Amino acid sequence: MNKKGALRRFQIFLFLFISFYFLVCGKVIPKSINWVANFEEASRIAKSENKNMVLDFYTDWCKWCKKLADSTFTDTSLIRFSMDFVFFKTNAEKDTALAEKYKINGYPSVILTNPSGEEIDRVVGYANAPDFMQKIKDYLKGEGTLTDLENKHKKDTTDIELWFKVGDKYQERRRFEEALINFNKVVSLDPKDKTTKSSEALLNMGFIYSKLKNYPSAIEKFQEILKQYPKSKVSLKAEEYIPYTYATMGDTVKAVTLFKKILKDHPDLESGKKDSVEKMIKKLEGKKE
Repeated sequence: MNKKGALRRFQIFLFLFISFYFLVCGKVIPKSINWVANFEEASRIAKSENKNMVLDFYTDWCKWCKKLADSTFTDTSLIRFSMDFVFFKTNAEKDTALAEKYKINGYPSVILTNPSGEEIDRVVGYANAPDFMQKIKDYLKGEGTLTDLENKHKKDTTDIELWFKVGDKYQERRRFEEALINFNKVVSLDPKDKTTKSSEALLNMGFIYSKLKNYPSAIEKFQEILKQYPKSKVSLKAEEYIPYTYATMGDTVKAVTLFKKILKDHPDLESGKKDSVEKMIKKLEGKKE
């Protein structure tokens, strides 16, 4: 009985201590991130409270956007972390003006800005809560930003990894001409793909040409991966994007033929990718006249 009483008193003390702590600190941790309703209001709060902004650009069809929303942005540690920032999210396909302002090129894209709305850097693609917070912390220290990488790059023009990273940053910002220069340099510095960055650079060049609607050049880059680096980790992805590109061009017959070849040549294809390819075949065959 005494043990139960002591335990009960300790629990009450702990509750009162925690409550007093948060009362004194003036910060009660919310159950979720406080997403500001619109960008104008987010900008006003950021300036008045001198807080950096975190701008989340998503789309309804993006599965990684949904995962970011459902796992990363619901993480308790990140919710606590968010209290020092102004968080705002928007559908990039609806808020096209803001997406254009920040030159959004892929989803999800999360832009870290200063209180005036000027970009510090961005997190593109999915990241779990610890990785996401670490990137934001690094950016605030000036580490890993485009400016930081460019400065390092000026001091060492032989670093293949730096050429690739800077090119990647340019691609994220739709600075495609600069990105292509960097990726071409990666391939020239590492023709045998010892760093694996040459095959990845070719893949990114294919994506850039697709974005620019230069589909023949995109296909050429994807085919170059299969010819030069058939055993690279991105070779299957390159092989898949060739028929996707033909489909985008309107050459349905060629696309279906190549998709079926993928299924034939890769009988052990991962179930998720196999389902995706089979769905594309059915969709394209349904368009045939």
